[in-house]
Amino acid sequence: MDIEKIIAQQEQPFSGVVMVRRGGQIVHMNGYGLAHRAEEIPNRINTRFGTASGTKTFTAVAVCQLVDAGKIDLHAPITEYIRHRLPQYDPGVTVHHLLSHTSGIADYLDDDLSDEDYAALFTRYPVYTLRGPADYLPMFPDGMAFTPGERFVYNNGAYILLALLVETQSGMPYADYVEQHVFAKAGMLDSGFFESDHLPARTALGYLADKGDGIWRTNVFLLPIRGGGDGGAYVTAPDMNKFWDALFGGQLMSSPLRDQMISIQSTDADDPTVHYGYGLWIGTDAAGQIIRCSVIGGDQGVAFSSDFLPRHDSVVTVISNTKGPTWALSRDLRAAIMG
Repeated sequence: MDIEKIIAQQEQPFSGVVMVRRGGQIVHMNGYGLAHRAEEIPNRINTRFGTASGTKTFTAVAVCQLVDAGKIDLHAPITEYIRHRLPQYDPGVTVHHLLSHTSGIADYLDDDLSDEDYAALFTRYPVYTLRGPADYLPMFPDGMAFTPGERFVYNNGAYILLALLVETQSGMPYADYVEQHVFAKAGMLDSGFFESDHLPARTALGYLADKGDGIWRTNVFLLPIRGGGDGGAYVTAPDMNKFWDALFGGQLMSSPLRDQMISIQSTDADDPTVHYGYGLWIGTDAAGQIIRCSVIGGDQGVAFSSDFLPRHDSVVTVISNTKGPTWALSRDLRAAIMG
């Protein structure tokens, strides 16, 4: 498998890091493009990148840990745990519904928003005010989109509520809990929740493609200043190897909870090939057997994918600080491994 050839064949230049591990051995690890364009600082193996919705996986791990500790019941109504005033939701919305995107609550952030509508949302609710999950609640609309458990519809707001649940049941700020009980336990020492106006060393800036004027603009005015449960964590590619090892090595939660997290909990009725566990996307073969668990996130200036392929004992991580060809590159690398 010629990984450099696969990268070179993409339709657009790639900016980020590609890491491939097979059978416990790193077979490819390299950085491409620039982490900081003005200073011409290159992306390196230990560069930190935003994960966007990849953060949902870490939120799900935090919730499962609290289930293990007896502080959360997956099938209890969320109103038993969340102390903040919530919109008018069906009382039957449970923790399981939030984790599996089957809650039916109206979402505060539609992934199908146009760039103009997205910008307008954060004009009304400035990104610099969004420093923790409770700060997002004024953005939440009232009401339900459908009955809890009726179907799968991807929902960012559900994971904001899960972050609030983590805070109330752990007694810690959400970001602190994840850093101490997920990242630290997994040995992910380069990962964390960093404020966008105070990024640590070795952190890539996220860039938006130029609009024909040759200027690449950063995403600093388009994303919350700090993550709130549905996005915002920063990781390195090597740290994602540590995450998968810790998840399957029993360092993060009990085996029964881990098995629930990586099993199909919901399926998209409009596309029966799309499955979700708890915070993870699940891929299956024609016989319905699981062949892939994925942590995926995309946002303005962020594209992130880390796939565990159990049959091939492989991990493919592609992280970028532009949209670029990340999704096509991830797909092509997976296909090369799986034959």
